[in-house]
Amino acid sequence: MYRLFYVLRHTLLVLKETKKIAFITVLSLLVGMLALGSTYIIGTKLFQSSLTLKEKVRIVVFFKQNLNSSDVESSVSTIRSIDGVKSVTLTTPEQAKDEFIKIFPQYQGILTSLGRNPLPYSATVELNDISLGKRITDIIKDLQTVDVVVFSEDTANKINNLINVIYVIFLSVMLAVFAEFIFTVQNTTTLLLDYRRNDIRVLRLIGADAVFTFIPFTLIVVFLNLVAWVISYYLIGKVNELSTGIVQGIIPYATVSSNVNFNVTLFALLIFSVVSSLIGSLISVLRFRNVK
Repeated sequence: MYRLFYVLRHTLLVLKETKKIAFITVLSLLVGMLALGSTYIIGTKLFQSSLTLKEKVRIVVFFKQNLNSSDVESSVSTIRSIDGVKSVTLTTPEQAKDEFIKIFPQYQGILTSLGRNPLPYSATVELNDISLGKRITDIIKDLQTVDVVVFSEDTANKINNLINVIYVIFLSVMLAVFAEFIFTVQNTTTLLLDYRRNDIRVLRLIGADAVFTFIPFTLIVVFLNLVAWVISYYLIGKVNELSTGIVQGIIPYATVSSNVNFNVTLFALLIFSVVSSLIGSLISVLRFRNVK
């Protein structure tokens, strides 16, 4: 009980006498938490929204005019059998005409005056993986019944590139913040240890073990992390509220997902911060373990 009382008293005493160091440390940890937390939340929504955008990238097939339904059905069956094709939806000329009139009602009179339906059979091909789109498009083009095949390869490539960039940015920020936490806490702990060097010498001379001597500095690190985390909880919450608009501005045609478990994310951020900070603190403590 006495040991616990001493450790807590010594921890509070060091904190009280080193307010400037504590303030700078909290500020540095807060910046890192904001950077990592905001990047994760926005990056997750970007990633999920990119996946919804990928689902909208399809191959559209227009068949030649004057084909009978059996020829078209045979071609559709062939397309369905291609590896990488998720589904094929056939649109008849009558369905295409009705859809066209819904979108462009002003041209209904022109279509009626033609005396025939000029729109061909068409098919919408959904893919399991848009990276297979170019290969599947080339296969469909070789079918004798096919007139035109439309596939937005450039859009597909941009979506894949965006997903890769999201991964790279998040990993880069995570590594940078991890290094920043270790560096900041290592310097903070070193300053605190230097400040209390005489006390450490006295404790070592009277036979105090290393755990009893250095645990107050570890507790300070944990406490400063908690302070920074509490502040970041509020600020990252504001970022979470604004993130949907940010993502919508980056990819305006995607369905923005808000499926981010905020509390779990912030708890993981706290664990990440404490673990990396303890590593930094341990590095400094190991340098002072033989002080006499």
